[in-house]
Amino acid sequence: MNATIQNKSRTAILWALLSCLFFAATVSAADLHFSPIQPKSHRVVYNFAIDAAKAEELQRWVNEGHDPWCRDAQLVAVSALRRISSRFEELEPASLERESHETAKVVYTFHSFDGQSTYRVTLRRYRFLRKTAGSIHRVIWIPETAEIITRDVRD
Repeated sequence: MNATIQNKSRTAILWALLSCLFFAATVSAADLHFSPIQPKSHRVVYNFAIDAAKAEELQRWVNEGHDPWCRDAQLVAVSALRRISSRFEELEPASLERESHETAKVVYTFHSFDGQSTYRVTLRRYRFLRKTAGSIHRVIWIPETAEIITRDVRD
C-alpha cells in the first residue's frame, strides 16, 4: 500500500509540474503588452477661400494707409481664429505661439487652457500681391487654413 501511495504522489507531482510548465509556456507566448489608453483626437480643418481680386483690393487699401495690421501675421492669425469661433473674442495675440516662419508662410498655434484643444492657423503672403505691394515684406498676410484638433481625454 505504501508503494501505491508513493506512486500516486509521484504522478500528482508530475501532473502539477507539467501543468505549471504548460501555464508558463502559454503566458510567455501570449505577448502581452500594457500601454496607457491613448486619447482619441478629432480634427476639423477650415480652408479660407482665396479670391485674388479681393486680395489685390485689400492690398491696395492697406497700401493707402488703412488697416496696417494686415501686415502683422500674428494679428491676422487672431482675426482668422475669431472668424471661425466667437470664443476667441478675448484672445490676445501674445497667446499665440509661432510654430514656423518663412518669408511667405507662417503657422501659429494656440493651446486651450484645459489642454484638450489645439488651434493652428496657416497664413501666406501670395506672390501675385508683390507687384501691388512693392516688396514681399509689405505684402499682407492672408489666412489659408485653420485647424482645430480636439482630444477626448478618458478617465
